[in-house]
Amino acid sequence: MHIQVGQLMRVLVRTSQRFQMQPWDYYPFFATSEHCMLSLSVMDLILRCFLTPRTWLPVLQNHLQVPIVMLKLDDKNSASIPIILKFFLTLARVRGGAEMLYCSGFLSSVRALFAESGEDFSRIGSENLGSSCEKFVIPQDIWGLGLAVVTAMVKSLRDNSSGTAIVDSMIQYFFSEKAHLIFNSLNAPDFPSDDHDKKRPQAQRAWISLATLKETEHTLMLMCELAKHWNSWIKAIRNVDRKLREKCIHLLAFISRGSQRLGELSSRNAPLLCPPTVKEDFEICLKPSYVNSRNGWFALSPLGCVPKPKISSFSTALSTYGQATESTDPAPKTGFSDTVALQVYRIAFLLLKFLCLQTECAAKRAEEVGFVDLAHFPELPMPEILHGLQGQAIFITTELCEANKLKVSQETQDVCNLLLQICGIRPVRGFFKGSQIFI
Repeated sequence: MHIQVGQLMRVLVRTSQRFQMQPWDYYPFFATSEHCMLSLSVMDLILRCFLTPRTWLPVLQNHLQVPIVMLKLDDKNSASIPIILKFFLTLARVRGGAEMLYCSGFLSSVRALFAESGEDFSRIGSENLGSSCEKFVIPQDIWGLGLAVVTAMVKSLRDNSSGTAIVDSMIQYFFSEKAHLIFNSLNAPDFPSDDHDKKRPQAQRAWISLATLKETEHTLMLMCELAKHWNSWIKAIRNVDRKLREKCIHLLAFISRGSQRLGELSSRNAPLLCPPTVKEDFEICLKPSYVNSRNGWFALSPLGCVPKPKISSFSTALSTYGQATESTDPAPKTGFSDTVALQVYRIAFLLLKFLCLQTECAAKRAEEVGFVDLAHFPELPMPEILHGLQGQAIFITTELCEANKLKVSQETQDVCNLLLQICGIRPVRGFFKGSQIFI
């Protein structure tokens, strides 16, 4: 079995490298660029789902010429770039794979990719997370995937000299040369608060996409990994650290306020307009809700997650917070609205994680020097922000545990695990079997 897998991997590796070589150099049949990308996609699927790194890493180390694959990143208009970055992300999650990428010059390649894109990734001038999400020339997920690969490399090589070099280089790059992109990823949408906002034409309101929310998640994941290297971090972001924390706290406050005025909201003044934008989104939108919660962002997200042509037709507000039923919902709960809500809570968790890292590092620094420098001690979210998040998490978790006493799906467990972590609770094995005790 291992011999057959090794042979298959070698064939896929050779085919994936065909776009930079003549057909007769490596393999007896002609392989187009499309064939190469198909091979790369299949190989990525095999690595992620069917094999362990112990099996596939030696094969790639011996047969995959990473620099050849990396050259395809120079073709900035190519649809193959996301495929290559996803494959590199799989490699970067393993120490040996991350070393392969680092030694092959991935950091220089990703810098060149972002530089050539210019402002195609930028949302300068937008008021919130994604008002210009349709202006991207390059596929929108390239920026997020690039961040994800760098994050995985930092995490895999954290105890290595290469990891230190990556941290020093990337902190300076992302928070100096690309700081505007980082900050724009953390902008909080405008929460409708008065009659003027309610009457504001939808054409003037900002639309975001699920891809935009994922970009914010990737940005925060990178920040959390880099912030663990406190000495390098504090030196590089000294001029922007306060602004960075303020952005995080404002975004956290937006998420916390989500359910406070649920009964007053409708699709006309939904706090987050995130309709499906790509084929995958529409496919999920056709599926029923897999969380089935009437609380928090799982109740809010349906208001702004219907397709654009339909969003104006839903104008009836939820009558009472937490009391909506399938027959009275102004907008139907779908798999897509659940996915958006879950993405919001992932962002909330990472925001809290980043702010906690900042505080922990500052506290350790105070212990080392013997005093607390209050002028430079990290700002903390106000108690009402934390209480709002905690309330949402507890309401949703309690609701799901009560509704799934007999059988808890893996999806429900994952949602509850995330929400409990937002509350600072680490779930233990067997928690859901005894969930009635928690309730």
